Amino acid sequence: MASSDAPSGCEYQVFLSFRGPDTRTGFTDVLFHSLTSAGIRVFRDDEELRVGERIDGSLWRAIDNSRIYIPIFSRTYASSQWCLRELTQIVVNTFKSEGTKEILPIFFDVNPDDVKLKTPLYRDAVLNLEHEKKLSPEQVNAWREALMEVDAIKGWEVKKYKGHGELINLVVEEVVKKLKTKHRSVTEHLVGIDDRVVAVSKLLDVNSGGVRLVQIYGMGGIGKTTLAKVVFNQLSSDFGKYCCFLEDVRAKSSRDVDLIELQKKLLSEIGHPAGTRSIDEINYGMKRIEEVLHNKKVLLVLDDVDNYEQVEKFVGKSPLYSGSRILITTRNKDVLQIHRPKEYQMLEYEMELMSSDHAFQLFSKHAFDRDSPSDEYKELSREIVYATGRLPLALEVIGSLLYNKKKQEQWKKTLKELRRAPHDGVFGKLRISYDALSFEQQQIFLDIACFFIGENRANAIYMWEDCELLQDDGVDVLHSMCLIKIVENKFWMHDQLRDFGREIVRKENHMNPEKRSRLWIHKDIVDTITTKKKKKNVQTLDIDLRRSRVKDIKSEEIGRFENLRCLKLNGGTFVGNLAVCLTKLRWIFWSHPPRMSNSTNVHFKNVVVLRISYHDFMDDSKLQSLIETAIKLKVLSVESCPRITKTPKFSGYLNLERLTFTNCSNLRRIDDSIGKLKCLIKLKIDMCNHLEDLPEELGDLVNLEHFFVKGLEVKKLPDSIWKLKSLRKLRFFGIKNFYLTSFWELPSAIRMLQNLEVLIINTSNLGGQLPSEIGSLPSLKILDLSFTSVSGVPKTVGMLPRLQRLELRLCNEIQELPALPTSLTHLLASSISLRVVPDLSNLANLVELNLNEEGGRGCCTGELRGFGRLSKLTKLSLGLCNVPATELASLHLLKELHLFGLDQETFPQLPLSLQKLSLNNFNSAASIFPNLRDLLSLELYNCPMQEFQLDGLQLPHLRDFTVQCCGRLKRFRLSNMTKLTCFAVRACPKLAEIQFSWPFELLEHLCLSGCESLERLVYVGEAADDDDESVKEMITCEGRLVLASEALRKLRVFELAACHKILEIHVVGTSESWEVFHVWNHPLLQGIRGLPNLKNLRSLSAHFCAGLEVVEGLDELEFLNLLSVRGCQSLERLIDKSTTRLPNDCHLDISGCEKLREARRGFEGSVTYFKHHKEQQQELKPSRGVSLQPVQEQEQELESHLHQEQEREQELEPSGRVTSQPEQEQEQESHLHEEQEREEEQESHLKQEQQQESHSKQEQEQELKQRRRPGGVSFKCPSFTSSSLCCFHDGNRRGPSFKEVRGRSPSSHKEDG
Repeated sequence: MASSDAPSGCEYQVFLSFRGPDTRTGFTDVLFHSLTSAGIRVFRDDEELRVGERIDGSLWRAIDNSRIYIPIFSRTYASSQWCLRELTQIVVNTFKSEGTKEILPIFFDVNPDDVKLKTPLYRDAVLNLEHEKKLSPEQVNAWREALMEVDAIKGWEVKKYKGHGELINLVVEEVVKKLKTKHRSVTEHLVGIDDRVVAVSKLLDVNSGGVRLVQIYGMGGIGKTTLAKVVFNQLSSDFGKYCCFLEDVRAKSSRDVDLIELQKKLLSEIGHPAGTRSIDEINYGMKRIEEVLHNKKVLLVLDDVDNYEQVEKFVGKSPLYSGSRILITTRNKDVLQIHRPKEYQMLEYEMELMSSDHAFQLFSKHAFDRDSPSDEYKELSREIVYATGRLPLALEVIGSLLYNKKKQEQWKKTLKELRRAPHDGVFGKLRISYDALSFEQQQIFLDIACFFIGENRANAIYMWEDCELLQDDGVDVLHSMCLIKIVENKFWMHDQLRDFGREIVRKENHMNPEKRSRLWIHKDIVDTITTKKKKKNVQTLDIDLRRSRVKDIKSEEIGRFENLRCLKLNGGTFVGNLAVCLTKLRWIFWSHPPRMSNSTNVHFKNVVVLRISYHDFMDDSKLQSLIETAIKLKVLSVESCPRITKTPKFSGYLNLERLTFTNCSNLRRIDDSIGKLKCLIKLKIDMCNHLEDLPEELGDLVNLEHFFVKGLEVKKLPDSIWKLKSLRKLRFFGIKNFYLTSFWELPSAIRMLQNLEVLIINTSNLGGQLPSEIGSLPSLKILDLSFTSVSGVPKTVGMLPRLQRLELRLCNEIQELPALPTSLTHLLASSISLRVVPDLSNLANLVELNLNEEGGRGCCTGELRGFGRLSKLTKLSLGLCNVPATELASLHLLKELHLFGLDQETFPQLPLSLQKLSLNNFNSAASIFPNLRDLLSLELYNCPMQEFQLDGLQLPHLRDFTVQCCGRLKRFRLSNMTKLTCFAVRACPKLAEIQFSWPFELLEHLCLSGCESLERLVYVGEAADDDDESVKEMITCEGRLVLASEALRKLRVFELAACHKILEIHVVGTSESWEVFHVWNHPLLQGIRGLPNLKNLRSLSAHFCAGLEVVEGLDELEFLNLLSVRGCQSLERLIDKSTTRLPNDCHLDISGCEKLREARRGFEGSVTYFKHHKEQQQELKPSRGVSLQPVQEQEQELESHLHQEQEREQELEPSGRVTSQPEQEQEQESHLHEEQEREEEQESHLKQEQQQESHSKQEQEQELKQRRRPGGVSFKCPSFTSSSLCCFHDGNRRGPSFKEVRGRSPSSHKEDG
């Protein structure tokens, strides 16, 4: 009978009396949820009648138990005898309560006089009931008296308030006040918080004993306080009066008098107000609090704490009572890094950003007072949400600012301002953390915001240390205060924090950029560098000249930056005498010069970090000359320099600590002097594929900790490596040729590497038995010998005390695994020869187990034992036979399961916890899923069946479904998968028909690839037969695939490849969600129609569609970022240069379209360039069949047109793209920079690719042969993998990239920075 959050047996606090048809789904519903969100137990309506109870009894008990009654008088309230009976009982109860109960009436759409029976509205209604129901005069008179009694009470008249929201807030506040509840008020717009509340509540676990301190940490404005309030409201009832929420602890602790007031408030709220007046100093207040908390189970929330001293002031130093819970919100994750009693559990919860969908919904609630905006504001809303970085505070501030703003010009102006800097309301919130930093820490923060996002952490630290800015672990402080993150050893910063930092730099001098400390905007730099004034303030410069006509930086220009310490130079070079220039430079990154520098006397005497990249003109002598004076050099990184054949001589650079050579395709020799680098900590040699030998002098690197080698020709590691006692991480990726006849073995000297933590060797010419001495490595955590020819693993591996990860994938000589150490958390092993697997039951810490993941047919001699007792296992892949059917069901934490051709007559029972299931080479499917209701992902591979019996499966939460490489499959039908978001069918050449028994309401990704026989794709209603009228044919008899937006309401990605019976694709109906449209390998496809219906399409590609003649409506795609058309020989027309509405920065990639008049020989570049493109002047370039006009010629020819185009765009900026003059120029420059970079990289890589092509082909063929299963069926299908369909441009302005539906190898080792 009640709709309430109250558990059974609890008293209700508020009783709502209302007329259902008048207000149930509107005003009353909002009021009910607002009250319950405030933690109030509310009785409403008849929705939760307890089974077996009489309605009258439940209703009267609810009225009797409630403390506050809220009758909502509407126009037909008095027409219901039920409402009048309720009201009469409410009045009687209130009168009997002697003031402990109250009535708070609301006059919804009536006047108080109506209720007082002074008007015919209620008076006639009561008379009609009396006559129609033949009621007694006594009963009717009681109703009249109740109405008149309530009318005498002052209530709220809805019509006197601006809106329902304002009134409901007042009602909630009044109820909270009268109930004296401790609940904290929270915003009515709670979005995406439920899972977070569950997670924090789980950490607090109020039903367990002991003491728990939990901190919610994250950057300012991310929603920590809101989350803490909701958790407090939910849990406070478990602590009675012994709970307290102290807000703004940091701000209120700045003065002793304010901190003392907070101590008094704490004591008062937990029921000890007596004696608080005597507290006049902090330590005495602490003592009083300790006395109370020592014997009381309390819930205490300390909001916005920034150091542990503040925590101590409110919890004291004495032990807390068992069961107590302390919840802290903070921007400093190190707040709880202190010594506390052992029985205390200190846990933390990181407040992550909202999802894009939740951010969009939150913004919409504030801007439109609903979950989504109208169609005309959708795109603007998306751009604003993106510009805020999904920060809840920014979403609320900007959404509220735009509420009721009807003119789009106001929205565009706000978006323009938001892109430049955070809103003032957000800026002030972020400034709090910045102001708490020391001067040196502030400089580091600004360096990262303006210069080092995405840069290596260690390299930047070298520079800061040399500049004496890193005196107090500044990077760690920024990280602990949630101002930055370290992701894969690189700096990451939230967009709002980045913009906040850059705005601080702008405010150093709004009008004159040369007076600022850091420059990163191209126009500002160009304006500054050409002036003849000295720029003493500028410390960091980020110069990108790849699209500029000026490529040279003169010595006198760069020399004016006297205090420059960090420089990025892309696409430019130095000219002149640099003898007295760059004397304070510490960090330089130099990339893509158009030619070699003509400068002389380059002195990098103070440079500690030097990175050069994509220098096609850099050879051995020039590299040696460049670093000649860099005696302080600590980091040297050389990348993609094809003319380098040997490393420099290192005798003069003895301070080097990090040395990297990457993708130097002709590097053949490492100089013997490398052994003199006694300070070297990290050495990385990556993809230098002509390097065959490593010098023995590497063994002299006494401080080397990280050694990484990856090269196709490197045969083995030098013997001297095994005496490097300081080595912690060794990664060697060498030859992968499984037909080698000569092998090398790990030596017994490996025992000398006592500090080794990671040993990864992936090379096929490592063979033989592993030495028993490998068990003597006390620090080893990761051992990966995958893709080797190792034939045996010694028993001593079981003696490795810290080993956590053991990988032996595709080690096909291994027949037996020994007993393994109990510390192991990940075990991955696959071998076609594997016969014996040890008892696994002792591996209690194992979370991932993968045996024969590639589907090998090796069978162990006995039963696979013990894995059923691996209680922590979350991921399991099995390809072995003799698996006990009952073992799998006992794995209650298992989330991901991959099974490969198990020899089971009865399929094993699967655990209910499964979220992802992958089956390879199975004979039955319907019996597998009877209870897997939580399954999110299902993948079926290499099935020999002709038809799947999947109809009727109960998989209500399934999101991803993949069918692949099922060569005999002809037909299948799916049902009860209404939450499916991704559906992919690949390499099923005989599949002719797919049926869905529901509309595709939530489908976001649809991929059909390699289904050459597919001719029927339908969706039907639940009860429909094939001949029913509700059957919707998506493929007509003429071979037309009809994609109806009405059915595919949320589709974002559509991929179609090699489905040869489809002759035309037609999009019907408007779609706002569709972003990607890819068609590949359709020689018979003739037309693509209806593209104008895809209003927000970002990426469109048509590859190898020889018969394609029509692409209808392409010119109307106003938001397209990428258009790729290749091998469409019949296409004669594509883009109308004079009328197209394609964005000027849309990237075009056209090749192999001989009949296409405007690009017969191919084109790659932006629409801006395409409009001025002259086909007859193109020169043929041998780049994989793609003909491109040379970049330099294209620049010279179109430079004037480009400037005219930019000026025109600035004057006539299209709707939805309002930017300031500097931003327009910067954006154009940025787009053009990216274009030329792609073109230059394609040209510079061409020779390298040709040289490596033969090596790569041989390697791929050999590896595929090794991976091929007996019987000739390859487990992975290289012709139709999702990666081949989804490897498009990534980034904000390019088409989105999507994860592969088929996952990669279970392990992926990230290299340390």
